[in-house]
Amino acid sequence: MAYYESLILYFDGASRNNPRGPAGCGWVLYDNDGYELNEIESGNNYLGYNVSNNQAEYQGLTDGLDYIVNNEISCHELLVRGDAEIVIRQMTGRYQVRSHNIIPYYNEAQASLAQVDCDEYGFYHISRDGNGEADQLANEAIDGEGYY
Repeated sequence: MAYYESLILYFDGASRNNPRGPAGCGWVLYDNDGYELNEIESGNNYLGYNVSNNQAEYQGLTDGLDYIVNNEISCHELLVRGDAEIVIRQMTGRYQVRSHNIIPYYNEAQASLAQVDCDEYGFYHISRDGNGEADQLANEAIDGEGYY
């Protein structure tokens, strides 16, 4: 089991012709050692059609959290950053989740978060410019399936 003092998880989702798709998601996990960010791992996932942008955002978050859990990574602090304000605010409880299309994605993300072995965590809304690598990975997932 790997232990880190501070981790940062960036996530993103993309849906072309929202909400019809095609859609993809991406995530990047960093060790935040206080001096510089060191990438631990990144991933992306092609999600197919009839997936909305918000569903893709949630899937990117869940995939990143699942990587942490499945690889038995623990930490003192997990900072989760994404450019989807609605996802960040729903995960922190500031917004209710009302859409029947989003509730399963929200529940899955919450279940994954509950399995993460970190003492504390926070969710932070960032600008799209600050989420470039996760955004690129989400789009590469779509492009890798031949959809431009």
